[in-house]
Amino acid sequence: MMPRLTVARREGALDRVLEIGGCAAGFCGRLFAQAGCDVVRIEGGMVPAWTSSAALDLFLHADKRRELGRDGDEGRSRLRELAAQADIVVVEGETAEAVTALGFDDWDAPVKLAITPFGRTGPKCNWRATPHTLLAMGGYTNLMGDPERAPLSLPGHYVEFQSGGLAFTAASACRLAGQRNTIDVGMMETVMALSQFTTVMWHCAGRIRSRHGNDFWSVPPTNMFRCADGWMYINIVPGFWDAFVTGLGMPELVLDERFTSNDVRMENRDALHAIIARAVLPLTREEMLQRATEYRFPLGVVLDFEEVLGTQHLRQRDVWQRVTDGEREVLSPRPGWVVHGEPNLVRHLASPKLQSKGFRPRSETATYEVVRQATQRTGGAAHGNSLQADDQGDGLCCGPLNGVRILDLTHVWAGPLATRFLADLGAAVVKVERPMGRGPREYRGATPIGGWIGGEPGDEPWNANAVFVKLQRNKRSLALDLKTDAGREAFLELVAVADVVIENFSARAMPALGLDHDRLHEANPRLICVTAPGYGRSGPWRDRVAFGPSVEPMSGLTTVMGYGPDEPRNTAMALMDAITAVNAAAAVMTALRRRQQTGKGAFVELALHEGGVALCGPWLIEHQLGGTARRVGNRHPEMAPHGVYRCAGEDKWLALGCRNAEDWRALCALLGGALDPNWNLDARRHHHDAIDSAIAGWTSAREKQAAARELQAAGVPSGAVNTTPDMTADSQVQHRGFFVPLEAGPTPMPGNPIHMSGIGSEDWRPCPSLGQDNAVVLSQWLGYRDGRIAELAQAGVIVDKPPR
Repeated sequence: MMPRLTVARREGALDRVLEIGGCAAGFCGRLFAQAGCDVVRIEGGMVPAWTSSAALDLFLHADKRRELGRDGDEGRSRLRELAAQADIVVVEGETAEAVTALGFDDWDAPVKLAITPFGRTGPKCNWRATPHTLLAMGGYTNLMGDPERAPLSLPGHYVEFQSGGLAFTAASACRLAGQRNTIDVGMMETVMALSQFTTVMWHCAGRIRSRHGNDFWSVPPTNMFRCADGWMYINIVPGFWDAFVTGLGMPELVLDERFTSNDVRMENRDALHAIIARAVLPLTREEMLQRATEYRFPLGVVLDFEEVLGTQHLRQRDVWQRVTDGEREVLSPRPGWVVHGEPNLVRHLASPKLQSKGFRPRSETATYEVVRQATQRTGGAAHGNSLQADDQGDGLCCGPLNGVRILDLTHVWAGPLATRFLADLGAAVVKVERPMGRGPREYRGATPIGGWIGGEPGDEPWNANAVFVKLQRNKRSLALDLKTDAGREAFLELVAVADVVIENFSARAMPALGLDHDRLHEANPRLICVTAPGYGRSGPWRDRVAFGPSVEPMSGLTTVMGYGPDEPRNTAMALMDAITAVNAAAAVMTALRRRQQTGKGAFVELALHEGGVALCGPWLIEHQLGGTARRVGNRHPEMAPHGVYRCAGEDKWLALGCRNAEDWRALCALLGGALDPNWNLDARRHHHDAIDSAIAGWTSAREKQAAARELQAAGVPSGAVNTTPDMTADSQVQHRGFFVPLEAGPTPMPGNPIHMSGIGSEDWRPCPSLGQDNAVVLSQWLGYRDGRIAELAQAGVIVDKPPR
């Protein structure tokens, strides 16, 4: 008998959460409120937002109690009082010092969570920042926009929402384990953790990824084209080439020697783009969508916010929540996932009061007690709301999710990144792989976009693809053929002893295998089953091919992304995948906490598309309130100046943003000249061109990192537009040990932006080779004996190398 931590079920609110700070804390608190927690928010200063404060409040703060913050000893006393009543405290601070000044370290709450721009330690922990400067320093901005122009910054609240989502996941994991902890989430590290292949491209292939506008240089045709009534974006990777040109009505291009392979299409991209531009210009967006659906190739069209709100697909999928403040009602997107069977409730936004009533009273049944008891493990936390008390369970590294078993069937980027986050928190993740899932046995001369781990394909090229390896640490590999009867039988046995199954195949894939969610829940009624197809499992768009870049314009984001009204741009970051990864991790934790409360499993559905729609939530609400949003390049509706400025050297840039009058006066004092330190926001907007010229004149004579240090010393939020070499050399990044030399080479890999006691990279395991853990998983989870395992290997049901 092994000692276990068992969490008593409870009724009423899941947790009491105290929320203090800006959009990151607000988004984290939104997820807690949506999960059924009792959230009290302390209002502070105004956050420079991309919408009106009314729209942002309706999106972030429904179903929270809101209380006006107070200054001085009275305010600190009130925070201490509320923190003592809370299960979780979420604080977002402008700097590490700002968090400390609140009294954060003295509060007595079981889980305390601080979100800051750079984390609470390191030489830059008190640098001033905006999301704009964090995107620059975290490596995003350098990749967005056109090669010969200033890089483009991403509009909106992506940095805050992604940081808040990871913070929610970490805090929920601690509560699931009944663990006291203090959590430190750095926003810049969050951005760096959400890069697709930029870092491994440098470390493994020696290439710095460059900007390419709408034209993804390595996979033509991937670009944006004008059609009869707007814009469309295609993402034609090699496997979709024949379907694309056939759907376009030009099947002869299949045999055109200029376009017969990806390599020759790269050489003849200009001619190819010209042919496509002529072909699609007379066609409407709807006609192109119909062809993409019929011939099954990835395509998206640019939808404005009115069109997103009116989309029948989203309405049929019940994506919208009604939110009211008592005077008006708007539609707001759900967090990015749906738990089937749960009601879609109307959400209420309360007005902030001088002093709220605080948290709701707890009844005895709502007291959250963690009790130690001895119990025999009968198959994972799926069979007892139980977590290992004094060992790692099946997890490969320590963390609050030790004892949680996850079967990971995901592929590409979004799903594997989500399960990596959970594995880093201690979950026992088994990657269930197709025998040919990592490619063929023989190296055929094509170098992966991110290069090879160690620089060469080696004797096992299928195990050396750097982009794949980057996402698989702390996981076990079970290479199992689910197209065989024996493979499906073994998988269902694993399901019976698992807590979570997560997959991101198309909506048709799992049912075609006879493994739909009904069959999985039949095998294990307490299972959390998570599916993440591109457009969801229902609705008119369910069968559309979905890749992140082509889904992005369908979310509304392209309405505000670009150099100007007639120059839309794709982010080039496969942004929908990164959003879905964070959403999936948060959704898993929401479902596990709910099961802890109810004892029941759940079917959780995400969609790449709906993650992007959720990111656009504030703009969608603003549109309903009568506001407008447009492409403004690198400018900002509530901050001026706000831009990206050329520095000394080729393609060297710096991002800068003045949040308020204090920042503006500091900038004027540094630059001197004709700038008036007394200009208010309206005046600064009016003189933005002249201000930009003055800043550019100053930055152009300085190296970008030196310029950032000088501006920071003066008190101005700023940061260099970093490439991967810049990020790995950054003193803050090195101090916090973000890049971890885990893989062969040694190859530095992006680490975990979540810092807390009990987790770290010291016990991480590198990416497993294909099928490395076949025997371990089948014997330890299912009790298979050596003879049975050998039979499966002999039959090709399990493999440790590609069959061909």
